[in-house]
Amino acid sequence: MKLIIGRLPASLAVAVALLAAAAGVSARKQQPLAAHDEYKLNDEIQIECIQTNDAGGRASTEKSAKYLTPTCMETRKPLHVVYGYDGPIQCSVSNDDPFHRTMQHSIAFDTPMQCRIARNKMASPKHLLLPVRVEGNARRVAGSFNAVLHAQNGNLIAAAVYPVADHALPQAVAGVSTIQIWQKWYDGAGLSTLMATRRHEDEFIIQPIVALMFCVLTACVVYVAGRVYVESSVIPRAVQRHLAENDAVSESKKSQ
Repeated sequence: MKLIIGRLPASLAVAVALLAAAAGVSARKQQPLAAHDEYKLNDEIQIECIQTNDAGGRASTEKSAKYLTPTCMETRKPLHVVYGYDGPIQCSVSNDDPFHRTMQHSIAFDTPMQCRIARNKMASPKHLLLPVRVEGNARRVAGSFNAVLHAQNGNLIAAAVYPVADHALPQAVAGVSTIQIWQKWYDGAGLSTLMATRRHEDEFIIQPIVALMFCVLTACVVYVAGRVYVESSVIPRAVQRHLAENDAVSESKKSQ
């Protein structure tokens, strides 16, 4: 199913600019992670959202808000984004699922869902807060979203998810709503370098040992080519010229 990406209105353009600024501040404060705590390419990062009740309030436990995430019918996995992957993520949810009801509450009360994603793979990671506004009506959820995510050295530093207006996904099965998130990953705080572009550039970096081998190989080729040229062309011509000069001298002496 192809997702059509809508143009950003002015308000969302400002939001993205603020996102980049916040990412820059976060990147400057970031501390190096241990290798096993860094996200790697294609790691799945779960999205959690605060469950709400029919009055639009938080469904909380004794200590804190209750976070939930749906189990997608397609994969039997929780709703997630994929680190470093640019493209769509699809997740179908039953209309009886508490997550679907929370999305409907967001539409009914015109308030964004309060979601979060872990910044890294530490045992007790900090989270990025992720307000998500949902489009739709009382009967169904529109389901089309764009996600802009920034990461640096395996650590999330900023993220935003927003709905694509007027591009609702068709309801293929009654009682099931489909969510499709088209994600785009950026390397660092700016909007100029896609993570995929940086990854391709890194793949073409020549390692020092490889460069040294190329130098040695080039020197060997030049030496062999030069020797073949000298032995097959320069030396024979020099010998022929020398013999010709000797013959000329001999003829001159005979004529005298």
